[in-house]
Amino acid sequence: MTNHILIRGANDVGSAAAHALFTAGYSAAIHETPQPTTTRRKMAFADAVFDGYALLENVRAELVDDNSRLQKILEEHKVIPVTAQDFSALIEFLRPQILIDARMRKRQQPEVQRGLAPLTIGLGPNFVAGETVDIAIETGRGESLGRVILRG
Repeated sequence: MTNHILIRGANDVGSAAAHALFTAGYSAAIHETPQPTTTRRKMAFADAVFDGYALLENVRAELVDDNSRLQKILEEHKVIPVTAQDFSALIEFLRPQILIDARMRKRQQPEVQRGLAPLTIGLGPNFVAGETVDIAIETGRGESLGRVILRG
């Protein structure tokens, strides 16, 4: 499997990224924990973990438990697969070209993700471009929103 994007986090930020990539024609999957802590139910694909599916602005996401179904869904490009399987096993199976961490962990230092995919992107706080991820993107409101950070 090649040319896939894996997004960590089915919260509102991760869901927005997945939605934008999916509607632009990219093959994207979302990894989430078995018990998401998202605060915006009905506004994020995290609902798929609870309900089996979620619908946001005419894009459907479905919970996927096994890799054969995950592969089929990615190839068909009709819905966004959301999975709560072991992250290491998922990386090994999917081998994404791009890994986007959108978990928005404000009080935790993110682990180093460089090397898990040819390109790693951190959305939100505490990422260090060139150290924990290849590129960080500012998600805080204000003039810096969306700023791409290549170093630091």
